[in-house]
Amino acid sequence: MYKFLVAFLIVILVGCAGMRMTRNIVPVVGQDETELLMTTGVAATQGAISIIVVPLENVKELDGFGLMIINETSHWLSFRKEDFVLVQGGEARKPVSDTHVTSRLGGGYKPSMPTGLNTDIYQWRRKVNTMESHGLRIVDKDKSISVMSGSKEKIFVFFRTTDDTSPMQLIIPNIYDEKTKERTRFSFKFTVDKR
Repeated sequence: MYKFLVAFLIVILVGCAGMRMTRNIVPVVGQDETELLMTTGVAATQGAISIIVVPLENVKELDGFGLMIINETSHWLSFRKEDFVLVQGGEARKPVSDTHVTSRLGGGYKPSMPTGLNTDIYQWRRKVNTMESHGLRIVDKDKSISVMSGSKEKIFVFFRTTDDTSPMQLIIPNIYDEKTKERTRFSFKFTVDKR
């Protein structure tokens, strides 16, 4: 009976440890992108719009990304977080709702960018560190988020985690210039392994 209980406990512990296995999400840096070494992130610029994407390693229950949107245009930019897409293994996933994030991570969870991001930004484009954040403006009717000219803003986006370890692609399809009506699309690729 004692041997049975010990074997049962070992199976339970090993099974629980496997369930808590983290997914290591690492960017595949494209030709026009910059690798951020301290935070394992990536940065890209198109015109006067830059985006930094950093996988959130401290989240096991969801696939999380911290993004910084840098608006160096002379007017407002807007986007909808709900339009973002994470493609993996032929499946396209939309971000989960804030309610789902709270239920999975707990009401006390406050997302934050990894330490070392300011150093990464300084090595990439030091001017960005001196830019201010003016706060995101959210328009309720269509859930658009607006970013003021000359500012940098952080957002966090989470996706349902799968057991798939095939490569990921995070697509940000429509960053809309409120004056010129132009739309800018960003796409970032990642590899995934379990540790």
